[in-house]
Amino acid sequence: MKRTLYILLFAMGLGVMAPVLSVVDNSVASAYAVDDKAKAKAQKEKEKAKAKAAAEKAKAKAAAEKAKAKAAADKAKAKAAADKEKEKAKAKAEAEKAKAKAAADKAKAKAAADKAKAKAKSNPSKPKAAPALTPEQEKEQYMTEVAAITRANERAEAYNTRDISHRLGIWGMAGYSNLFTSGIAFSDPTFSNPGNPTGFQNHDKGFVGGGAGLGYQLRYKQFLMTVGAEINTYNSIMGISNQQDGTYALSYGMEPYASTMTFHYAFNPLNEKLIGGFAQLPLLFGMEHRSIPLFWQVGVKAGIGLWERSTFSGTYTTDIEDKELIGNLLDMYNHALVTDKALERPATKVSFGLNVAATAEVGVNLDPWINSAAKIRVSVFADYGFLNVLKYQAPEAITGRPNATLDLPTVMLADENPLNFDMQSALATTSAASAKVNPFLVGAKVAVWLELPRKEKQMQELPVAPTPRMGVFLFDEASSSALGGVAVEITSVETGKKLNKSTNKQGLLQGRFAPGEYRISATKNGYYPSDTVIQNVEVFTFDTLRLPLRRIPAPIIPTLCMNVLDEESNEPVEAAVRFTALTDTTALYAAQAADDGFVETPLTAGDYIAHLTAQGYMPKEDTIHFVQDTVDVFMQPIKEGIKVKIENLFFATNKTYILPQSEQAMSDLANFLLQNPTVTIHIIGHTDAVGTDEANQILSEGRANAVRQNLIDRGIAPERMTAEGKGEKEPVADNDTEEGRQLNRRVEFIITGTDGADIEQVFE
Repeated sequence: MKRTLYILLFAMGLGVMAPVLSVVDNSVASAYAVDDKAKAKAQKEKEKAKAKAAAEKAKAKAAAEKAKAKAAADKAKAKAAADKEKEKAKAKAEAEKAKAKAAADKAKAKAAADKAKAKAKSNPSKPKAAPALTPEQEKEQYMTEVAAITRANERAEAYNTRDISHRLGIWGMAGYSNLFTSGIAFSDPTFSNPGNPTGFQNHDKGFVGGGAGLGYQLRYKQFLMTVGAEINTYNSIMGISNQQDGTYALSYGMEPYASTMTFHYAFNPLNEKLIGGFAQLPLLFGMEHRSIPLFWQVGVKAGIGLWERSTFSGTYTTDIEDKELIGNLLDMYNHALVTDKALERPATKVSFGLNVAATAEVGVNLDPWINSAAKIRVSVFADYGFLNVLKYQAPEAITGRPNATLDLPTVMLADENPLNFDMQSALATTSAASAKVNPFLVGAKVAVWLELPRKEKQMQELPVAPTPRMGVFLFDEASSSALGGVAVEITSVETGKKLNKSTNKQGLLQGRFAPGEYRISATKNGYYPSDTVIQNVEVFTFDTLRLPLRRIPAPIIPTLCMNVLDEESNEPVEAAVRFTALTDTTALYAAQAADDGFVETPLTAGDYIAHLTAQGYMPKEDTIHFVQDTVDVFMQPIKEGIKVKIENLFFATNKTYILPQSEQAMSDLANFLLQNPTVTIHIIGHTDAVGTDEANQILSEGRANAVRQNLIDRGIAPERMTAEGKGEKEPVADNDTEEGRQLNRRVEFIITGTDGADIEQVFE
């Protein structure tokens, strides 16, 4: 019971406390809300103050920058004003100086005129001066003199600039030489034992030779001519005999005894060294290349023998054979028996006469490698004498030696001492009566040439021109009509003196002006001021200065301009150009490019399609986005192997029938082939990847053949065209999109031949 009472009291307490707690809770929440609102307001005020401070700072900074800029502008303006005052003062000083000089010149001229007048008055017999010439006569007289002197100067300049040079030089030569000898026939001596021939026979071996010379060389463009004089030495060694064939016998004895002893002579070897010296006059012609440092010359050399020298050398052995002796007698010097005794003896003189030799040389110019005033040439050469230079004289009989023979180089018979024998040149024996000697020299040559100073013709000065007459003509630049009432300012560059005049109704201003330079400018209302022209009137002229004035136009609206250029050479192309809108084929403007490839149209800013054709070039269709700058368009030259897509060619869906809207494309292609009959083409059809491979192949072939047949119907010879289809094999875009498939459905042609003829492009 008591427990129940407690529970009731507790419940009543809870019912009383709930409203109280609710009121307290609401009061606390309300307090928190007021506090948050106050915080938000404070934050907003803080942000506003911060923004205001930043704005004030930026404003202060802008004011500082403006003040700084104004200070700089004021400084520049002050400097410009100071410079202007300085220039003005300088110009004024120069003007005063020029004015003083002009006054002095005027006084001097007046004094001279007064003096001449007084002299003429005191000498009345002096003829009167010729009457003054009219401007036309003055011009004609002066121009005649100028033309005559100009022609003379042109001739002098042509003479002075000839590609010609004169050279003096020296040269040296060294190499292998020989005096080729032929026609010597040694005979057996009468004293030889039967069957024991002498075996003498000459063999040419050759030796070192050379020479030196000096001469003159003329070069005209690349051609050379060389003449001169030189001394050449030819050396030759003739092998006369050897141990095996050089033995011969001589019976020798004393009276009253019988000649039972025989002397044997053996030479091992016997050589004759022959030296010949010639004075020669060479005459050569050739070329000197410019691109590579090479030259060559061929010609002849004519000369005469100056000296000759012949020397025998070798070893010899002597022995005596006697029938009464068991063996031969050897090495008994008192009896003239020696073994391998040295022989070095001069021979009789040989005479050489006229020599005519063919010569050739080829060499290199060392100028690219040796920087020198002299021109050094190194070459190889060969001289061969094709005449017989030997002046043969028969040897005289040898007195006191009745058994001596003149057929052999040795003269030893009938002498008390068999070792005391003379030598005669093989070319001075009777065996050489029919001998021939041809000099030969081959080797290296070094030449040094010096260019001679050129004698140039003097250029004449042009005559002093009379005081010039100068005229100024002002005209409208657009209409070329004369402009009267134009204010013309003529300022002397030298004195600064200005002359202000206006043109007459014919737009002319004429007068005489002292020689010098003048600044000429003109102004007129409604026109831009003319450019300031510097006119030099020191040289006489009757030409009138033409100054155009350009009318001040209305505001200029940019119009479409285009440069048409060759894609490979970047050279201008004279193309036919037609402009259409992006969605309409109607021509908005058509023109022919100038010879510099420039096209100017009245079309303003916008998007256009440019259709270009030109002789020898592929057709061009380019989208142009024009704002104001000139557009550059490049065209591909037509060549064999160039592939062209036939634009604006339409077929019925999945058929080979060409739709009527393709008329322009087919007409252009037919005109191209008709006007270029040497061109042959190969037509290729392509499809997209929709459908089977077999169906696409058949469709592509049908469309290619349809284009070919259409061209045949228009008068094109069938043999000039071939056709094939490639189906979907050669796509140019992605077949997964409609745009790509549309690009893949196409017909192209390849130019397979032009026969070398120019291509005239007539289709677009």
